[in-house]
Amino acid sequence: MRQPKVFLFDEPLSNLDAALRVNMRLELMQLHERLAATIVYVTHDQTEAMTMADKIVVLNGGTIEQVGTPLDFYARPANVFVAGFIGSPKMNMLPVRVLSANADGVAVALPDGSSLVVPVEAGALAQNSELLLGIRPEHIRIADAGQFKGEAVLAERLGGLTILHAEIGEKTRLVVQTEGIDTTPLHSPIAMQADPSRCHLFAADGKALAPLRKTA
Repeated sequence: MRQPKVFLFDEPLSNLDAALRVNMRLELMQLHERLAATIVYVTHDQTEAMTMADKIVVLNGGTIEQVGTPLDFYARPANVFVAGFIGSPKMNMLPVRVLSANADGVAVALPDGSSLVVPVEAGALAQNSELLLGIRPEHIRIADAGQFKGEAVLAERLGGLTILHAEIGEKTRLVVQTEGIDTTPLHSPIAMQADPSRCHLFAADGKALAPLRKTA
């Protein structure tokens, strides 16, 4: 009996319904552990990529965008394309403008008129440069006061978590994921707080600005 050292799976679960897909994903993970073989697994499903992979390679039109572990992709996406691939709901992408840049990071003007200092390397950024601010919905919390102020317009209450949609500024929507059942009334004012260290800034070319190096 043959015992191959490498397997190639090309979207093997794509035609299955949701429940069977979950079961088969677990079966494949157990198979991988039992065989101790290398598996090259092609998928467009981020859940499969995040839960099954030791290392992920994200391709975009034949170009490798990033190589790393699942947690690398989640915590430090290399660019806007990768940031949009990992995470559900997707990472919020807000247009912002550079106010200043120094050793503490980059201060940006937010769509609702407030500001935020993101601890990233400024490089050669000029004042008033246009960037994208990326924040994952689960890294935003509802607070009495926060960097973001807007109006709650839609709520997806799923029992274990709530996905809240808020409008901030003009034609800008922020998605917030909270644990449990959130009771924020729709069409009411809402304030939201984000941890700057969990925020990302992307330059005009789509590349992420590097986080500040921690000094002893």
